[in-house]
Amino acid sequence: MKKTSILFYLHTKIFGAGVYLFLIFFLCIAAANAIPLGKGIGAYIVSTIAGNGMRGAVDGSKEKARFNWPTGVAVDDKGNIYIADFSNNLIRKITTQGEVATFIGSGRAAFTDGKGRDAHLNGPDNIAMGADGSIYVADADNFRIRKVETDGIITTIAGNGIRGYKDGHWKTAMFAYPTGVAVDKDGNVYVADRGSHSIRKIIPEGNVVTVAGNGFPAYADGQGRKSHFREPISLAVDSTGNIYVADSGNNAIRKIAPDGTVSTLAGGGKSGYRDGAGKEASFSWPTGIAIDGIGNIYVCDSQNNRVRRVTPEGVVSTVAGIGISGFADGSGHNAMFNFPTGVELDKAGNIYIADSGNNRIRKISQGGILHAKR
Repeated sequence: MKKTSILFYLHTKIFGAGVYLFLIFFLCIAAANAIPLGKGIGAYIVSTIAGNGMRGAVDGSKEKARFNWPTGVAVDDKGNIYIADFSNNLIRKITTQGEVATFIGSGRAAFTDGKGRDAHLNGPDNIAMGADGSIYVADADNFRIRKVETDGIITTIAGNGIRGYKDGHWKTAMFAYPTGVAVDKDGNVYVADRGSHSIRKIIPEGNVVTVAGNGFPAYADGQGRKSHFREPISLAVDSTGNIYVADSGNNAIRKIAPDGTVSTLAGGGKSGYRDGAGKEASFSWPTGIAIDGIGNIYVCDSQNNRVRRVTPEGVVSTVAGIGISGFADGSGHNAMFNFPTGVELDKAGNIYIADSGNNRIRKISQGGILHAKR
């Protein structure tokens, strides 16, 4: 008997018209995503908060503002949003009123510490907010990690500006291409050093040490420097000291426990797109990564043009994006991105995305309960 005949039989013989319609609705929802209604992809709403899609370095209202390949996002306690505007060599600020202003950098690709627009950056890739409101910058093409105080003064906290891989004192330490940065509650700064395929740590006293990876690109879990990464681009740290890494070249989300043990939380191996648990899930060049208040991890799955969520247990689902490169606001299952690379959450749990290829900053909100950042 055909499926339609079975359903009709149930309708006429058992359930009645009202229940039959509910059954049809339920089957459609289940087939679409198999996630409970209200918590799935359709529960998220995507909007644009700044950028008109055209490349440039224009400040002003969200409709007039222009970015050039924005890659990093950070949010302060007041709700101001900071953007690493990679190709403009700037750190931009979006106020709570939606106005975009240049915060740090002259726009010229160079290196100079200083204040505000007198300072120079060269390819700022990712940024992170410290507990005191300072902003940490992975200044990738300067091979340095920089710190911006709340008064707009930027200084170098590690890296001598020469490309390489060397631990030690902050003035002599070398990075091969630092793209990700995160800071923990004790002031330790963690760096995803993409070029050396390693995770580095800058302790408050200034010394640089390798936490995981060893300079050789590969894929292997294990203890500290016995593990391998392949082009890790960004990372995030939770309140208990676990480090989560977007291991881009391995298409995996990795976890580094406080004792240095590296494991794979989700994905790993070939590029692809699949929701699911652990290694059953797949990514395609995951980049930006952030954590909410209950340990869910949000990932910019760049080549899939999607934003994904990974639970603490490693279950992966899609938050927003249909997988086709483009631009469209709206519900999560209709929204379109173009190589999103940066992600962060505010205190209320709203998700902000640096949509690099669209030169826009996007916001993902949820109709239900959002989980605030830790």
